[in-house]
Amino acid sequence: MAHRNKFLCALLSVLLLGLANATSASPVVETMTLPNGMQVVVIPNHKVPAVSHILWFRVGAIDDPEGKSGLAHYHEHMMFQGTKRYPDEQYSTIIRSLGGEKNAFTSKDFTAYMINIAKEHLGKAMELEADRMMNLDPPLSYFDRERKVIIEERKQVIESSAARMLDEQMDAALFRNHPYGVPVIGWLHEMEGLTADDVRKLHREFYKPRNAYLIVTGDVTMKDVAPLARKYYGNLPPGPETKRVWKMEPPQNVERRVTYRHPEVTKPQWSRTYIAPSVNVGNKEQVYALDILAQVLGGGSSSRLYRALVMEQKIAVSVAAGYNGYALGSGDFTVHAVPAQGVTPERIEQAVEREIERLKTELVTKDELTTAQTLYNASLIYERDGLQGMNYTVGSLMAVGLPADYILHVGEAVNRVTPEEIRTASQQVLIPSGSVTGVLLPESKGSNP
Repeated sequence: MAHRNKFLCALLSVLLLGLANATSASPVVETMTLPNGMQVVVIPNHKVPAVSHILWFRVGAIDDPEGKSGLAHYHEHMMFQGTKRYPDEQYSTIIRSLGGEKNAFTSKDFTAYMINIAKEHLGKAMELEADRMMNLDPPLSYFDRERKVIIEERKQVIESSAARMLDEQMDAALFRNHPYGVPVIGWLHEMEGLTADDVRKLHREFYKPRNAYLIVTGDVTMKDVAPLARKYYGNLPPGPETKRVWKMEPPQNVERRVTYRHPEVTKPQWSRTYIAPSVNVGNKEQVYALDILAQVLGGGSSSRLYRALVMEQKIAVSVAAGYNGYALGSGDFTVHAVPAQGVTPERIEQAVEREIERLKTELVTKDELTTAQTLYNASLIYERDGLQGMNYTVGSLMAVGLPADYILHVGEAVNRVTPEEIRTASQQVLIPSGSVTGVLLPESKGSNP
């Protein structure tokens, strides 16, 4: 049950651009809309003798009411706790008995429920999902049990990791008003107060066909899927229209810094995250330039940061840059580095800033641009040939308002990115006043973690 991750979002950009520019045949994206408003998308892949059925809901952590952070994720857990027709853990038992596997993940912008199964059992998968969409009914005691589970999950996944604790605090500093500053899993003191009534209210508001879409990838076509979708989902009541309203982020004009010390840290880390445009907020035309900029600056061993900090100056052991522009709110652009032994984060920061200033004053070369495009393309092959890769990519893009066939048409925009656009994007986005700098340090004697 996964959560948003900056570099996972960057991976989505890599896959997306690879899909757009791959030399092999483009995937087929078939769509239909049921009478209740639920969209159905089918992406055939006959190389895989199975199907991935993912039901996506337009609700995520940004929809958690104030003071009830973690509710969308808590609800995700409760979706596995039974209905009147299939009580307790029968949902999971049935899927296992059919040789399938299930999972779910909550992000800032959406929640999704996955079943991978043999195509002859696709109808059963739809029956199970339609039932719990409309008839979720766990016993009251299960809510208390599962609240303890998510609290323990926070302690194990977030609070036991100094790096994740730093990331959490950096997000909170970057997004001061927008709910992106609140962790998907929630703040511990608010998680402790979540109730069964909170879950039921969220379910009534967001879990209905009008607010959902289905993507099926694998060894099927729309001809196979459409009759099943009509049978199991088509007759469900659409439910009232859902309005999603969030606070807007004010202009950012103050540089922020976060330092986190922890006794388990053995190597310092340095990172900086900038507020950035996305496909929904700010200068949307810069999305493609920022994708390429991230690759040029810190996308592997050919990047500027790797050559300068790791190979030439030998002051870092690893570097990375990632951009997430596929979001309902503002995007973010992150640079990360691990100093070499004996090198201070301050020295890393100075070196990174020099490379960023170069991007603001010098045009990237034709070779750099070509290499960045090629590396994006290389990311395609494995993901597209797998069972779930295309489902995750298309579903994530639809969650932020993009059409199902977006990946089939984005290539032209990517190919039009110029060195001048990359320079302009760096000048307008990579500015200290729109950033948070984070430093992870070992706990020194007399300091507080």
